[in-house]
Amino acid sequence: MKYIYLVLFLIIVSCNEKVKNNDLKESSKISQKIKKNDNENKRKEELTYVRKRNSTSEYFENKEFNDSIYDEMNDSILVLEKLLQHIILPTKVEDINKTGQINLETFLPEIGFGMLDGLITYKEEVSLLCTTSFIFSDYFKDQGYKIDNISESEIEDIFSSAFASDYVITSIKTFKINVKENIQAYGMISLDGQDIGPFKPNALYALVSYEDNIYLINKSIKRELKGLEKCTTIGNNEYEESEEKAWKHYCECYEQQFSHNEQFLPLKKEIEEMIKLVIK
Repeated sequence: MKYIYLVLFLIIVSCNEKVKNNDLKESSKISQKIKKNDNENKRKEELTYVRKRNSTSEYFENKEFNDSIYDEMNDSILVLEKLLQHIILPTKVEDINKTGQINLETFLPEIGFGMLDGLITYKEEVSLLCTTSFIFSDYFKDQGYKIDNISESEIEDIFSSAFASDYVITSIKTFKINVKENIQAYGMISLDGQDIGPFKPNALYALVSYEDNIYLINKSIKRELKGLEKCTTIGNNEYEESEEKAWKHYCECYEQQFSHNEQFLPLKKEIEEMIKLVIK
């Protein structure tokens, strides 16, 4: 008799497990369906933003600058900002969708049109821009940049598009940073300015691709660095012959030499700390 009870007990346990498994499978299907619907809705919103931005850009393309056009342009930028605040969710930057401002400053080419679409916020000495992978890919569609396989020259161009509306960013060292799995991260040390010359590195940058968002971070180097004597000599020797040639060779020297200098590692660590604003 006891064996009958045992068999019945095992049958009941087996049935309960099957019910649990079926419930889990059903719950998983529902979650996947919800996620798929959320992704589809977000993609529609991103497409709406891109089309609105493009049509607005065409509208202002041949307009003459005056107070009326300036006010109209600002109103159009605020409309796009509202769209981005709704699209860039969720994000690893607290309240950026509430307090962040659109990175697109103007639609007039002569005063800085063409910045990378996204929301930008400022935390103490750091500028942080957030955009989505889709909007990023649309912005760089002509260049064909792939976030999981970016070259050094592309990194420089990406940061220039994000931050440099009235100055030039010149990379002197770009490197990949290993963080968590499925996260792409890059750092860059650069010479930023409106003029060229034997200047010392003065800016730090970080790029992080995490989940469906891309984060670009910028910070100035507050302390004055020591110049590399070899590079300074190269720049000074060629300056009278050709300013552009001297600048080119000066930057190439820094690219080759700076990572071997004692100043490099502290700056690399500072960039890694910047990344922690996004990846805890």
